[in-house]
Amino acid sequence: MQSQEFFIYLTSFLAAVLAAFCLSVIGRLSNIGHDLHSGVQKFHALPTSRLGSLSIVIGLSIGFVSASQADREFSLRIGGLLLASIPVFGGGLLEDLTHKVGATSRLLLTLVSASICYAFLDIGVMRTDVPPVDWLLALPAADFLITLLVVAGFTHSVNIIDGFHGLASGLVMLTISALLVMAWQANDGLIVRLCSLTLAATLGFFLFNWPWGKIFLGDAGAYLLGLWTVELGLLLALRNRDISPMAPVVAGILPLTETLFSMYRRKFVRQHPVNHPDGLHLHSLIYRRLLLNPALDSTHQQINAANACVALYLWPPALFFGVLSCCFVYNTQMQLILMLCFFAMYFWFYKRLVQFKSPRWLVGHSRRAGPTLQK
Repeated sequence: MQSQEFFIYLTSFLAAVLAAFCLSVIGRLSNIGHDLHSGVQKFHALPTSRLGSLSIVIGLSIGFVSASQADREFSLRIGGLLLASIPVFGGGLLEDLTHKVGATSRLLLTLVSASICYAFLDIGVMRTDVPPVDWLLALPAADFLITLLVVAGFTHSVNIIDGFHGLASGLVMLTISALLVMAWQANDGLIVRLCSLTLAATLGFFLFNWPWGKIFLGDAGAYLLGLWTVELGLLLALRNRDISPMAPVVAGILPLTETLFSMYRRKFVRQHPVNHPDGLHLHSLIYRRLLLNPALDSTHQQINAANACVALYLWPPALFFGVLSCCFVYNTQMQLILMLCFFAMYFWFYKRLVQFKSPRWLVGHSRRAGPTLQK
């Protein structure tokens, strides 16, 4: 059985690698699915294909075909998640190709995918082990509504952190890895296999996304990975009642924090609609104030290198809290304390960046260089 499982993951990975390679070549030869080289959230040097999501879908689909020959329950879960992903993935892909699908339409499609998972795959928020929230869940239809909120919120959060090489896909892989460890601790083989397959397909794309940025995740890829990650986290808590439902939340705390703080900043600080894009995300500030000096005439290679370095600032804290979430996987109180600690760390760091008081040891070499290096 182990050799069969390894074959499933290997074929999924290789299929994703091959697809990502072909898509990156097509992206260089044509402008199909190219990213727009404009906007407050655009930080790359050259127009690049946003169709990397297709490589992940191909990897997952090949995994589904391979699994159908070995494990019926495994293949049914993969197939169910793939089918449920069609609305949100389709909307994101249409946006990547046309740039004409609004945020509201994509949100509605996310809710459709979340509803399919709830109604047909029995995946939802049934408990939190936080008494006030659990009392609310006891109300009629409350579990369904909260499920929609949680799934849409996390799925959108992955799209928010997308924009720098390897950032979104790397953080998703760290979260999925934490879920895999939790499932292994609970002896839940199905979740271990689902997480392993997701990692294999995502890694195939990741190798072409970081550090070179040969292909981008796009809205379709961000929404797809966001949906799969949150559904796997919910399924893990549903199948293993000893595991704290807050443990998967801590494992994916960075995207959630970024989304919640962005909504607060836009609505109450800048007096803008919550869906109004801006360049004030934490990862955007890291790029501008720690890595790239706007006083310099940077080459495409220097801009690309600075872009790739943003993820190196955010992967370590995500990994650290992912490890801690696994260490206290059965303890909801500790998970809540970890959440508060992360919020405090995030706000402290964000405030230092906004006030131009970044610790000097965090500032990249190119940022330290002054105007004297200007061409």
